[in-house]
Amino acid sequence: DIYGFGHGVAQDDVRAFELYMQAAQQGDAKSQFNLGNMYWAGRGCEQSDERGAEWWAKAAEQGDAFAQGELGKAHLAGKGVPRCLKRGVELFKLGEAQGDATSTVSLGICYTGGMGVDMSLAEARRLFELAVVRGEAEEATGWLQKINHMTPPEGPLLGQRVALCGLTTAALNGT
Repeated sequence: DIYGFGHGVAQDDVRAFELYMQAAQQGDAKSQFNLGNMYWAGRGCEQSDERGAEWWAKAAEQGDAFAQGELGKAHLAGKGVPRCLKRGVELFKLGEAQGDATSTVSLGICYTGGMGVDMSLAEARRLFELAVVRGEAEEATGWLQKINHMTPPEGPLLGQRVALCGLTTAALNGT
């Protein structure tokens, strides 16, 4: 990470790419994830969504929550991999189960729009509230506000039979 982020040395994307590649080829999941990011962004290499997704897939298979989230987004968008909402949701669920806030938000978005899952504003709300706690407050709060506008207001007596005492039919009808 020192060359990729310039910690204590001058940032050098080409050198970072080379070092990530060496470690990724030896099976290091974090390096596989970082290599996927570099391919995706074209940092230190020729940009390639496909190669980025390939390296994220290797890291995701090893349980890297960040890779699972990024690969899930790629599947939703159909960038670098075939578009598959169901696979995207599966990956978000894996990342969310490990506490990844970004996967939690992404899964909430899927439930909000019924993408790859049955639409459930209640589940979306639960996930966005969890994402706030996990550190994605700004994005999750924005989605919570959208859900509030989508949800019809419910009164505590909606759908209940109510007995009104002391009122005449005329008073209830406003006459």
